[in-house]
Amino acid sequence: MFYSGIQGELYIEGQKAAKVRSWSMNTSLSLLETTSLGDTDTTTTPGIRTNTGSCQIYYYAPSPVVGQDNSASKLINKLIKAGVDGVAPEAEEVILKLSLTNDSGTPTHVECPVYLTSVSMSCAVGEVVSADVAFQVNGAFTRVVV
Repeated sequence: MFYSGIQGELYIEGQKAAKVRSWSMNTSLSLLETTSLGDTDTTTTPGIRTNTGSCQIYYYAPSPVVGQDNSASKLINKLIKAGVDGVAPEAEEVILKLSLTNDSGTPTHVECPVYLTSVSMSCAVGEVVSADVAFQVNGAFTRVVV
């Protein structure tokens, strides 16, 4: 079976994000060299895994009240916060679930705690306002069904 973007979903803190354009995930593994004197070939052992990703969410509100039920607003507010007396509050960890739903009804997904590393919003005439969000996983995935 082939998958398409129409089968993708993003969940923020267990709640399905309302309007998501895309999400991506990248996992990389650093290798530690274990080659010693006298060896003729390089040898390695697994080191630290790094998991990063990004998503693009449309700034969407089903009612005239700004921010009400707005997935983009909920996610962005985890990183961008107003300060008090020049001191900004700490960024918050977010639980994200990146999912693909198939015809069998069994979604494949990864779920993980993340910190947002960047948020970029764009607003242009004739376009829907969107937010590009980059994140880094904090620790190991909490759930993987692939």
